[in-house]
Amino acid sequence: MGDEIFEILEPGFGATLQDGGRVGWRRFGVPPSGAMDEHAAQWANRLLDNEPDDPVVEILLQGSKFKTLLETWVAVTGADAGANVPTWRAVRMNEGDVLQFPKNHSGVWIYLAVPGGFEGQRLLGSASVYVRGQLGHTFVRGDVLCRASSARFELSRGVAGRAVDWHERRNYESPPPLRVWRGPQWDFFSGTDREHFLAQEWTVSSQSDRVGYRLTGKPLKAPAAEMISEPVLPGSVQIPTNGQPIVTMCDGPTVGGYPKLGLVDAADLSWLAQCRPGLKVRFVE
Repeated sequence: MGDEIFEILEPGFGATLQDGGRVGWRRFGVPPSGAMDEHAAQWANRLLDNEPDDPVVEILLQGSKFKTLLETWVAVTGADAGANVPTWRAVRMNEGDVLQFPKNHSGVWIYLAVPGGFEGQRLLGSASVYVRGQLGHTFVRGDVLCRASSARFELSRGVAGRAVDWHERRNYESPPPLRVWRGPQWDFFSGTDREHFLAQEWTVSSQSDRVGYRLTGKPLKAPAAEMISEPVLPGSVQIPTNGQPIVTMCDGPTVGGYPKLGLVDAADLSWLAQCRPGLKVRFVE
């Protein structure tokens, strides 16, 4: 077991361990899981010279508190929750320091990395927590987090600090138009509905989580033809009978029977993941 690095004083709205996700298990009904915002999670690791997909702590919105048990470097990226340390840069913390995220200002998911990554039980090849499938568990008060190795991180001589280039620090309150590919049932929808999907702004619903993001707006007309369930990928834009799109996320079902109008480009799914309820998004083919 690696060094004990943090004690969880408060889990806040939720905190889990996530890495690059599970590969090759979708055919058995197991979703990939992994970080909701791959862009932010990988930058947290890169700041500390970790592998991009090493395990990080993924924190939801706000309220989490961590007590530092051992002097360490950390990197915090993702949503702005008023962290009491500088974000998007490598930061040294001392034993006894408390890392906290008191109030969310923008974005949804926060990422915490330590040198070497966090230690976690690897189930089906990944340390990612998938609560619905009982693979791992959500952190609770009193849990102790360990780093996966004794890896040490130091800045090179003459380097005062390390931070992510400002071009890579996203403004989660102003997402760009999200790129979407035509889905398997694109031709099931009328030209009017296809144009309507791309032309209007959709509002992210509060009924959104790691399984799927629900969008609200002027409803589309779902095709009347019945469908046999078929594979569903993360980013699939499904249109249920009420005409309000659901975008499958990384803990979403691996098969489904709703027609799939589109597929959000993998590089843009991280943008959608950081859109808080009430935020408006648009799509571009």
